Amino acid sequence: MKKWIDLTGKLENGMWNYGDPFPDIVVDQVADVATHGYEGHAFQLHSLAGTYLETANHLFADRERLGDISLDRLMVRTWVAQLPDKQPFEAITAEELEQAVGSVLAPGDGLLIATGWDAFWNQPGYTESSPYFEPEAMDWIIDHDVSLLGMDITSIEDPRKPGGEMTLLMSYYAKDRLMVAPLVQLREAGTGPWTLMVLPLNIPNVCAAPCRAILFQ
Repeated sequence: MKKWIDLTGKLENGMWNYGDPFPDIVVDQVADVATHGYEGHAFQLHSLAGTYLETANHLFADRERLGDISLDRLMVRTWVAQLPDKQPFEAITAEELEQAVGSVLAPGDGLLIATGWDAFWNQPGYTESSPYFEPEAMDWIIDHDVSLLGMDITSIEDPRKPGGEMTLLMSYYAKDRLMVAPLVQLREAGTGPWTLMVLPLNIPNVCAAPCRAILFQ
């Protein structure tokens, strides 16, 4: 019997958001059975709404977009790095990643990083005070040739960096890799191995889109 874990956060009114230029996320009922004979809703979303899949095109104009991704790249063997619970603005280190999954991670595998930060989903400071990666941690990920990186935090970079600096993300996307974030329920997953399946909305000419992310084994 297969085991399944849904890593996808809920999309709902009043939820966290990255702020300008992204609009608020809105789920609006526009039809109901009593008035129209059926129920219907309108959605206001954007590419980084809730849990989303992202490509290198997010930072590089001439790189692959969602429509360029083959389905086999959206289902990969994946390991989960179970790190100690992170506090606001606390860094993820290369040493932690090596200790958690360094002995099992193979080139091309997916890597999900659990910090417990999903406990703060929709809480004040969820995006503004997110944990982040030390440069050496990103070097470790790139050196291990991770194909699909996921995490339960909202920021690769230190959110206190001035001017939205994205040097670590640019390093990761120097190769056409994929990223899925922010995730929930990673603490339920142990280390793995799992199969990770990530299915974004079928919007071809965009850099990212909300998705459903599921582990199964």
